[in-house]
Amino acid sequence: MRSIRRLFAGLALATLLAAGAGTAYAVAHASPMMGDHGNDTGSMMSMMDGENGMGSMMNGGGMMDSFDEDEPFDLQFIDRMSMHHEGAIMSSEHMISDSKRPELRELAKNIGESQSTQIDQMQEWRDDWYPDAEQTSGMPAGAMDEMMRGGMMEGMMGGSMQEMMGGNATDEMFLRMMIPHHQMAVDMSEKALDEAEHPELENLARKIIDEQKAEIELMEGYLEEIEAAEKG
Repeated sequence: MRSIRRLFAGLALATLLAAGAGTAYAVAHASPMMGDHGNDTGSMMSMMDGENGMGSMMNGGGMMDSFDEDEPFDLQFIDRMSMHHEGAIMSSEHMISDSKRPELRELAKNIGESQSTQIDQMQEWRDDWYPDAEQTSGMPAGAMDEMMRGGMMEGMMGGSMQEMMGGNATDEMFLRMMIPHHQMAVDMSEKALDEAEHPELENLARKIIDEQKAEIELMEGYLEEIEAAEKG
């Protein structure tokens, strides 16, 4: 029974991580199911269904495409994209950084390096452009690092998802989640090409589009290879 609970916890956490850092943070603080003490797998499954469940979150949950006209677009973009990047970095680290597939380990490395650099750049712009602004969504960039250092995610998951679920299942789950997750970033960056006030942010949006479209193409290829191997 414990292994079943941990499987559902891993599935739920992986989806939350791909949906966004703020959601993962909230569930980490609110849901006892993420530990070894829960005993209601039905509750976990209910989180994954319905219009307000994880499926909705994976499609953006309204967070990525809902911008307040009364707040600067660039500020909202920075906060949303920083949070989105945090989720990608964290899910990559916990799901594929120890994959048996070298191409997925390389992907995790590239996502971590590129998106961490972009978060740092966006936070510098935020400090310069909006020094007194409150957070517009989710949690501040860097809060995921605090969770990582505190061992929160390891405690919830009970270790690597590669160990918990198996390499093939984890690799496939990551790819199926991260492809639409990357597409969300592409969609929001394309919106920034029309809405951004600062040329620096517009240039970053172009870079995000180029990088994440290229990674989507790679991930689609990796997923096809996994599916072909399963059929063979």
